[in-house]
Amino acid sequence: MIREAEARDAAVIERLYKELLPNNLNTKVLAERIEEVRNNPNSFLFVYEMGDQVIGTAHLHICLDALVENRPFGVVERVIITEHVQSKGYGSELMKHIEHVCVQKNCVKVFLTSGSSRHEAHHFYTKLGYNGESSKAFKKYL
Repeated sequence: MIREAEARDAAVIERLYKELLPNNLNTKVLAERIEEVRNNPNSFLFVYEMGDQVIGTAHLHICLDALVENRPFGVVERVIITEHVQSKGYGSELMKHIEHVCVQKNCVKVFLTSGSSRHEAHHFYTKLGYNGESSKAFKKYL
């Protein structure tokens, strides 16, 4: 089942983020921040729950845009399905859920970020129809 994250999911989301970004020593997920995300109509922190265990997460931001009338676009970040259940279709289901939300929100497109060295993830996203050659992402940490 895919659902929006709740404050009680903070520890498991933190564990998933540490699996995704093992070299990031600043990873700390706060329950109160998850509640802030839940209360933001343009931000969705999803978890994939299998039985009573959370096996994955992804964060969707709906960004207002002035380019195409009143249509926003989606930005997806930090997609992770825990390693021991990868390649079983859960990531595809999570991404389809995100795309469904984007369609409901009338998004014109979806951007996806992925670490430059995550080649298996890039192959996965390409299979889902994402084009990694059409844009180049830049970021600067503050």
